[in-house]
Amino acid sequence: MANDRKAVNKRKVRALLAGGLVLGIGAAVTLAAWTDNVFGDAQFKTGSWNLQGSFDGLTTWGEYQVDASAGHFQFSTGFNTLAPGTTVYAPVALRIGPTASTFGATVQLLGATGGDADLKPALRYSVYRGVSSTACTAAGIGAGTAWVGTTASPVALTAGSGSDVTLLGTGVPVELCFAVTLPAGVDPSIVSGKDTGRLLWQFTGQSTP
Repeated sequence: MANDRKAVNKRKVRALLAGGLVLGIGAAVTLAAWTDNVFGDAQFKTGSWNLQGSFDGLTTWGEYQVDASAGHFQFSTGFNTLAPGTTVYAPVALRIGPTASTFGATVQLLGATGGDADLKPALRYSVYRGVSSTACTAAGIGAGTAWVGTTASPVALTAGSGSDVTLLGTGVPVELCFAVTLPAGVDPSIVSGKDTGRLLWQFTGQSTP
């Protein structure tokens, strides 16, 4: 009799457990879930940056972005009647403009392209930075910092700067002075009466943060 009661009790427990399992599964299936979302958006815009040059002592600024519309150097008297031992000078200025920018620039000067096969190879030049247009003379150029060659050791017109000039995004100009020399020891029979034709220098700039 005792054994029969135990068997019945075991069956009841198993039945209750089974029922509980079924109820548990049913509760899991019907349980409601919370839902929510988080969104984020953004918008992007490019900064403004523009390199300009001036060839007339800071009076006129232009883009001069292609060789066909290059700025024109205004060399001192004698550039079209060079004689051995003479040097002529021309001011140039660079800036970020016409409006200020969050970007600055590093600028290099590439050597001159174009020109003839006689006079151009004979000419030498140097470029100094930090020289105002009014000081771009034989007496004033030495107050600047040599950027290409030096007045004592000018280089071929095809030589570039090899180093950068730094421009600030605020638009403050960097003034340069070009000095072109026909050396005293040049052979007159080679260069007399010659014309270089159009020579083209390129200032190439890259923006900086």
